[in-house]
Amino acid sequence: IDYDDAGIISLNGRYIVVSTDGITEDLVIIDPWLAGYYSVLVNVNDVIVKGAWPIGYVNVIAGPREIRSKIAKGIKDGLEKYGLKLLKGHTHPDTSYSSVDAAVIGIANKVVRGDTARPSQKIFIAIDIDGFLIKKGWVKCFDSTIKKSSKKIKEMLSALISFINSNNVKCSKDISAPGILGSLAMLCEASNVGALIDLSKVPIPKDLSIIEWLTSYPAMGFIFGLSKEENINILEEVGFSVECIGEFTENKKLEVIFKGSRATFIDFSKESVIGLSIT
Repeated sequence: IDYDDAGIISLNGRYIVVSTDGITEDLVIIDPWLAGYYSVLVNVNDVIVKGAWPIGYVNVIAGPREIRSKIAKGIKDGLEKYGLKLLKGHTHPDTSYSSVDAAVIGIANKVVRGDTARPSQKIFIAIDIDGFLIKKGWVKCFDSTIKKSSKKIKEMLSALISFINSNNVKCSKDISAPGILGSLAMLCEASNVGALIDLSKVPIPKDLSIIEWLTSYPAMGFIFGLSKEENINILEEVGFSVECIGEFTENKKLEVIFKGSRATFIDFSKESVIGLSIT
């Protein structure tokens, strides 16, 4: 099994990249429009970070008519924002729950995987911090896409593809629901490495505390392992904040430095993020 953001199939010299995700029911009930919109966004991020251009979307929606209608509107707005085609949808009208589950398919000339981090690779984080915090119950999203034009979003996605296609990028992962530290831990565990990072170097939006930032889901945030610092201007020129925050290590721990203190966030010999057996 490949522990990665998306499934990858080689086909005639190119790659088909597919990701699927479900949105938490709490968000679906509180804000079904946002749940529909983010069912597009989260899957796009999983596909784009592999180096694939997202082209199509499918979904399964469940719940009462009012919620389904709002989910559908969010999906429509998301598809228009990202320029994706709706390939297929399915509706469960008579359920005891409300949900939206979706998948996005993309095509790549080159892919970068999420299990290829190696000791001494530099850890770079690229985040769009031009946005605003959304709180819906326990769900916290820092959105930087809703107020941007489709043209601008596509420009940023294109820059990500160009950056990933450079030979300098050795591994990649989007920053997903577990936040910056949790997502980095997933990348480390899948690659059987550790990491040492300095939290003071993490780009952070204005007026947000480090705790709030680390426990939020950034709408456009990505982690890369680089052999050397090259081509990051490709991302900076379209609005990403890019910083080197540390490097991957051999010691199978994710360690964090902050304000002069050093601590272990997770020891992979004792704990697991993605469910790999601990040996």
